[in-house]
Amino acid sequence: MIWNNNRLGAAYYNVLTSELLIMEDTMDDIEHFDVTKALYKQCLPHYVLVNGSAPNVFMNAVKEMLMPEMSNDRSNSCDSRGTVRSAVLKVTGKKDYNYERCCHRVKCLRLEFEPKDANNADRLTFLNSILNFKCRVMIHALGSLLLFIDKHWNNIALDPSGKPSFVSLNYLNLQDLVMVDEDTYKALNIVQARDHPSLFKFGKMVTTMKGVSLFSLLNRYCHSRPGVQFLWKTLHHPTRNIALLEQRLNAIEFFLNSSNESVIENLSSCLRHVYRLTNTVLACCSGPDAKPSNWYKLHKTISNVICIADICEDYAGNIKLFKQISESITTEMQYIKYFIEYIVDFNESRREKKLVVKANVDPLLDELNHVRRTLPELLTQMAEKDMREHLPTCVAGCNMLYLPNIGYVLAINKWNPTPPTEDVIFPNLEFKFSINQVHYYKSSSAKELDETVGDIVLKIAVRQNHIVQKLIRYMRKHTGTILQTIQLCAELDTLLVFYKVARDYNYIRPNITQSKIIDVIEGRHPLMECATTFVSNDIHSGNGGSLIKVLTGPNSCGKSVYLKQIGLIIFMAHIGCYVPAKTATIGTVSRILTQMSNTESIGLNASSFLQNLRQINIALRASMPDSIVISDELDRGTCEISGLSLVAAVLNTFAERGSNCPHVFLATHAYSVLTLLPQTSLIEIQTFEYAFDKDESLAFFYRLTNGSTTRSFAHYVARIAELDEDVVKRGLEIFQKMKQHQLPSSIYSRVNRMQRIADRFETGDNVDLEELKTLVRQAVFPQ
Repeated sequence: MIWNNNRLGAAYYNVLTSELLIMEDTMDDIEHFDVTKALYKQCLPHYVLVNGSAPNVFMNAVKEMLMPEMSNDRSNSCDSRGTVRSAVLKVTGKKDYNYERCCHRVKCLRLEFEPKDANNADRLTFLNSILNFKCRVMIHALGSLLLFIDKHWNNIALDPSGKPSFVSLNYLNLQDLVMVDEDTYKALNIVQARDHPSLFKFGKMVTTMKGVSLFSLLNRYCHSRPGVQFLWKTLHHPTRNIALLEQRLNAIEFFLNSSNESVIENLSSCLRHVYRLTNTVLACCSGPDAKPSNWYKLHKTISNVICIADICEDYAGNIKLFKQISESITTEMQYIKYFIEYIVDFNESRREKKLVVKANVDPLLDELNHVRRTLPELLTQMAEKDMREHLPTCVAGCNMLYLPNIGYVLAINKWNPTPPTEDVIFPNLEFKFSINQVHYYKSSSAKELDETVGDIVLKIAVRQNHIVQKLIRYMRKHTGTILQTIQLCAELDTLLVFYKVARDYNYIRPNITQSKIIDVIEGRHPLMECATTFVSNDIHSGNGGSLIKVLTGPNSCGKSVYLKQIGLIIFMAHIGCYVPAKTATIGTVSRILTQMSNTESIGLNASSFLQNLRQINIALRASMPDSIVISDELDRGTCEISGLSLVAAVLNTFAERGSNCPHVFLATHAYSVLTLLPQTSLIEIQTFEYAFDKDESLAFFYRLTNGSTTRSFAHYVARIAELDEDVVKRGLEIFQKMKQHQLPSSIYSRVNRMQRIADRFETGDNVDLEELKTLVRQAVFPQ
């Protein structure tokens, strides 16, 4: 397992079956490592490999997970005889198992099902078709596993003469987690790279629809930073757990009840003052340099969390989350709130820009503060005492000062008549230094102040720090409870986000079931409808009907938007959110797989067409009966015949699975593929309505209907897109001639006529006007 920047990648090898299982980069937050724990419990491995460069927090989480005496949960695995055994933790070297070496090892991987007699270039192309090399953490994990197997195969398999074989390579599905890869997140516009919830950007309204994502749509309703982070985590952890989804949907339904508006307002008001508390924030609260702002956030957070719990307590019988929040508040948290209010003087701290403890908290501190307040008067008295009893008559004026590292000194600034030289010695005065004709001495009164008063500011700071440290030590004992309650409030914030977006955009509650069914009436695209008037369409799959939908239609008729609409509605249902539709019944899915246009990169050593092949290959290999596969123009990027045969082969492969076929939605411009498909009830052909008038104007209605089309109308769409009219006409001319199996007229004859006109002007001869008109007419209006 490799964990880096909140991303977990993993690879697993089954010695008995020689099967490799991999898990693409999946978000796993630093607070809980839920995915790591679920992965371990599902696989029950004998060895767990962790890179030596892994952060301490991840390493400690793995150790606690593997050691039964350190974990509350049972983290043991059993062999076939039922004997309990613990997994062995192996920490790999940083240099020997760095990313570059691991990536090179993956590129050298030899699989039993790879093409025979393939050279290195062909093998690399083959690996690119089954592995997503953009998932760096997964590639690192797979490479580490292969290097470890290479080095320790004799000990693993107890076969000194044998070599490891890799019969198959499959993708790992975690229980209760809907697997969604990074390509799908980008293709469906669920999250963008710039959406990551940073410390200084959250909750802002998206000003333009360019690059808008589902996260940005939801994020503008968040009240707190913990809520933003929980929303981000929820989007990266869609679940198949129907009980959890129903709990979230019940909460949204409760919020949508108009009689609970006051509850929502009070909860929202409190959530705005719930801050993210980490060990770093708590560390900033301790010490003499503690910032008042951190204590303010700590106090505000605990106070508002307690207030939220009080509100939830009245409705704990209705919503499970309310009950969890109300029960999470302990007596110790109440004490912490009371102690902070009793000890910290926020008004004085804000004024002095440092932490100040209230009066009447500690008698010794009160005495020190009294000394500090009366210190100027005391210094004046001690200076006057020196003037009367110890100073010579040549001294006309002096002040008592405190200097760090030196202590109290007597500063003589007036002499009668002139200042003496520095080597003059006065009784009862110890010369220290002189600046700008002011002589500084250690007098008897100064020594007395050093002994009785000393550095009063330091004494106050030390005493305040002692008091604060006692409070910090008490808080640290109950930090886990506080953080757990904040996490529950963050979940509440996310559910309020779901409620507000459902209220504003008229979303409905989906019916979540374990049956193999997708039945959506008048579904809408949640992002597109924010920017323009949207035409709703139905979605039907499974429940005894067809499982494969083949979409054809002209360019720009709405195929891609409809495909993304399907993916987004399914995804939103699996995070416990209401969906944009009139009614929706959705069966849980294990994976959402897409093959859509992708961002090209020369670093991947793969063309856009090869990336499309990799995505559809993963869809074929990783899809299960309860998966959903969305493909948009798989035939794009290659010649017509190759694209046609590829689409037909993919559809036939899915159709051969029969009732085990996943939900498949495929859009294509290879219209001839319809004649190559088997006649089965699994496949349904659909298109979008449009109108083509005699005056060659094209209008789209964006309504889904059964049937197919035979034309893409690319030239007319180009005209709508305001492409140059000459280019459009030339394209139509070539298209019509090719339909008639004729060669289009050559444009070189026109070029030659224009060249003749230019040559006549270049020669400088007298040009006959009638001849010139004839040449121009022939060039512009060819027969």
